[in-house]
Amino acid sequence: MNAGNDGRLDAETLAARQREAGSKLRVFFSEETGSTNADAAAMLAAGTPPGDFAVVAGRQTAGRGRLGRKWESAREGNLYLSCAFRPNVRPERLANLTLWFGVAVAEMLREKFGVPAFVKWPNDIFCLGKKTAGMLAEARVDASRVRGVVFGIGLNVNLDPAELPGALRDSAASMRSVLGLSAPLDANRVGAETLAALERAYEDFLAGTHEEKLAARWDAFDFLAGKRVRAVYGNEEITGTARGIDAGGCIRIEDAAGTLRAFSAGDVLLKKDFS
Repeated sequence: MNAGNDGRLDAETLAARQREAGSKLRVFFSEETGSTNADAAAMLAAGTPPGDFAVVAGRQTAGRGRLGRKWESAREGNLYLSCAFRPNVRPERLANLTLWFGVAVAEMLREKFGVPAFVKWPNDIFCLGKKTAGMLAEARVDASRVRGVVFGIGLNVNLDPAELPGALRDSAASMRSVLGLSAPLDANRVGAETLAALERAYEDFLAGTHEEKLAARWDAFDFLAGKRVRAVYGNEEITGTARGIDAGGCIRIEDAAGTLRAFSAGDVLLKKDFS
């Protein structure tokens, strides 16, 4: 499971691990870039290369999260990856795509690496109560059709949380820290297995089977299930208990009166993060 290069990504090893994992996506690898999502989006807009592909980097200097937030990603030994797909579907088909991809990655982390991964609505992966990965999906819509989708993930593979700024130190985890390993994990293998999992999930999306599969699997991966939360979307706010998701991927929150309310977007805080 460990790599001979201190766990760092490199193009040759990643390609070999892809073959072992059954991943067939064409990968564009760089030692360092600003943002893999930005690179993939620019390549999609330019129309090159044809077909689906992925952008992978050893380091990011301008990693982005949801709502333009910064993703700490300037360290080696982790995974910064963006898949670019050309689905040509109606925009409404994308409603729960991020959640579906998140379940696919979390399931892979459990099965392939023994990492107890969960999905925190709407776009994070948590392990042992701490954020281990962030996800960001961005779409290019033209004439009411989705011409391109970029799904990016920043996954802490070998990160030492102690290296992070104070505010993040206690809330972040990595695969290595969760597993309690002294030696680094092979980020190339993690990248290859992530690519393979996303490729399979995308095939389900194209086939229209992902919604049924998401509904069947969500409860097993729902980090917020039964927890006291506060949801904030614009000027709207509700405090209550998380009760899973609906068919469209909206989070359901039960308020003090027992009424279920659904949020399609926004931020969800755990009780420990608000008073």
